[in-house]
This record gives sequence, structure tokens and C-alpha cells, in this order.
Amino acid sequence: MKNLVIGIIGAKGKMGEAFVQLFRSQGCEVLEADISTELSGKDLIQQADITIFSVPITAAVGLIRELAPHAKSGALLSDFTAIKTPAVQAMREAAPKSCEILGLHPIFGPGVVQDMSQQVIAACPVRAGDKAAQLLQFFTDQGAQIKETSPEEHDRMMSLIQGVTHVSAIATAMAMKKLGVSVSETLEYASPIYKLRLEMVGRILSQGAQLYAEIAVENPLTKESIGAYLESIQFLKDCVVSGHEEGFIQAFREAAEYLGDFKEEAYRKTSKLIKQSKNIL
Repeated sequence: MKNLVIGIIGAKGKMGEAFVQLFRSQGCEVLEADISTELSGKDLIQQADITIFSVPITAAVGLIRELAPHAKSGALLSDFTAIKTPAVQAMREAAPKSCEILGLHPIFGPGVVQDMSQQVIAACPVRAGDKAAQLLQFFTDQGAQIKETSPEEHDRMMSLIQGVTHVSAIATAMAMKKLGVSVSETLEYASPIYKLRLEMVGRILSQGAQLYAEIAVENPLTKESIGAYLESIQFLKDCVVSGHEEGFIQAFREAAEYLGDFKEEAYRKTSKLIKQSKNIL
């Protein structure tokens, strides 16, 4: 990697900036392009051995189609977008045939880039050669776990892992507002699990609304995943409204059975977190 020039388009964004610092900390030469930089995206992609698009989801496809045709012969083109199918398809269609193509999604925020131990990076290889192998090895050396997948399967998983999780968190806070219940009031009665849950809700809502909107809206598969979630909520609501306790119990048992052995693992880990959280919550 030290012999390769790495270019990051969107280098002044939080994720781009974090990876610029990471690459440079490991002795890599890094070029930066963004709205405020003297170096343009076109100039960067003509010089870089590896170009990474670290830009908003809604801007990615347009920028890739505009800049990818100017890529250096034999270079690797990659991206960090949270939805893989459109970006990977754009790189496949717009990049010179000599270029390698590797879609990437670091499934974590910029705050943990400097220590990626046990963090997951989804990788969608299209035309993967030596440069793609070196880049993935670099991330592995930093402690990251590489999950190789197709763009379509990645987007299907993200519709649940990100889409449903984010919607659930936002809806929790919206429900509190509708009920006129303050955070501080609930914490006076809170169980350890509620505190942990509310911390996660707060973590999500402390970040950028635009990014979360794009993750939900721009992934066409999120509609189906949220639909399944809402159907489940509606069934449980009907049980509560009608007093159908047996129906609620049956739903609980079926959900628990579906999780299988993961339940016990989750119970052990959250019990440990609860003990640790007494000093921080």
C-alpha cells in the first residue's frame, strides 16, 4: 500500500477525513479532493492508483459516472456508500475496462476508523485484482472483518440492519413526544435494558438526519423490510387492544424460537453490559 497513491473524493467529509488520517498514519500517500480543495476530482482520479468515493449516497452515482472514465489505467475504483447496487453498477459501466472495481461499505461510523478491531467492512468485488487484494489486506491488518457479498445481498441486509433499526429508534422518540413524556421522566423509572435501549436511540439521533434519510429512502428494499416490521407491530398492537394475551404469548414464543441459541448469547452479553453501564449511565 505504501507504493500506491490513494485518492479520496469527499475527503473533507467525516468518513473521508477519518480514512485520510488512517492511511497517512500507516505511511500511505493520500490525495484529497472535495468542494473546498484545490485538487479536483478529475485531477485526483487521473493520478491515483486507488480512488475511493466517500460521498453522500445521492451524489455517488453522478460523480462516479462523471469521473470514472478519467481513471488511471489499471487503477482500482471503490466507494464507501451505504447502498451498494447503484454505485457498483455505475463504476462497472463508467470505468475503463482496465480498472479494478471493489464496492466497500464500512459498517461503522468515522469515530472508530482509527481502531477497526472487530468492525465489519462489506466488500463487493466486481473486477478485483492485486490492488483490491492489497486494500482488503490493509483493512484486515487494521483488525477489520471483511464480509464479501454481492451488492444486491448487501442492500437486502442493510434494509433490515440499518433501515428497520433506524426507523425503530426514530419512532421510539416520536412516540415519547406524542405521549408528552420527557426523557428525564422515563429515566426515573427506567430498567437497565430501557436505559441501554434509550442510549442507542440517542446515539442514532445525535447524528446527521440527511444520512439516515438517504439510507432509508434510497434503498428500494427498505420499503419491504419496514413493511414486515409494521405488520409485526400491528399484530402485537391488535393483541394488546383486544386483550388477546394468548396471541401475544404465541408471537413472543415464535420470535424467541426464531432467534435460537442467539438468545442465550445475547442475554450473557447484555448482562455484562448492564453491570458495566452502572458507572456510565
